[in-house]
Amino acid sequence: MDLDRVTAFVVAAERMNFTVAAEELGLAQPSLSARIRALEADLGVELFSRRRRQVALTPAGHEFLRHARALLALAQEAVRATRRAAHPGDLDRLVITTLAAGVDELKAGAVLALGRELPTLRVSLTGASFLDHVSAVRDGRAQAGYLWPPYTPAAVAGLHLEPVRCWPRVVALPAGHPLAARPDLAVADLAEEPQVPLPDGVDPLFLRTWRLVPEPRIGAGEPIADVAALLQAVAAGVGCCPVPALLTSTAAVPGVVFVPLRDAPTATLALAWRSDLPDAVDTALRRVARATP
Repeated sequence: MDLDRVTAFVVAAERMNFTVAAEELGLAQPSLSARIRALEADLGVELFSRRRRQVALTPAGHEFLRHARALLALAQEAVRATRRAAHPGDLDRLVITTLAAGVDELKAGAVLALGRELPTLRVSLTGASFLDHVSAVRDGRAQAGYLWPPYTPAAVAGLHLEPVRCWPRVVALPAGHPLAARPDLAVADLAEEPQVPLPDGVDPLFLRTWRLVPEPRIGAGEPIADVAALLQAVAAGVGCCPVPALLTSTAAVPGVVFVPLRDAPTATLALAWRSDLPDAVDTALRRVARATP
């Protein structure tokens, strides 16, 4: 079966517009139509019903679409597996993880940039918790991750960290909190404010830097695993939490007010990756990190 014809069918079926599908595939519309008719001839069935410039999948078309997607995925995996067998040291999949949902835009940019640098590399994105956002990269569950240093040396052993961007720090407060009406605050203003509890086992250097206050009061309740739940806990009145200003626009939650911290050190986002990655991937990640606006 001609995979070019199968690809043409899948794109046309998903777009349900032959003009758009042809443009996406870089084909003239008559060429796209010819491929689909040839596929229909191969199968001996009509995949589309064509009426007055409108197209729709036939029952056979709906059934074939499901199998066609699986067929193309299997063909792609066959190519990757063959390349892995020929070059066992190469990497064909890269998982990037992050603690904060707020860096999704940066991650998307990294995926596009890596796709240009290494078009055969599959890049996927995944979230992580306060407990495993570093260990996921270190132990190989992910090959790279967006981290917020500093960390203890043991936590980042075997990783390369490249700074990406810095943000000022703000404090997330429940709406209606007396400090929420202030234009800005000092870190000392948080000394008596309870902070949202985080899990035991979080890297101690990261934790001290994240909380800013040397010996903060800890609010009541269950420890919070990730940033999204952290802000929900702030909204619920569990406590406050210093966070990078990045989150004010990308992870805002109703009931949470962000107030600038005028004397807090900036928060640095870094792209981290395993030092044992292939040279081409290492070089591409360095370029991505340094090119991040």
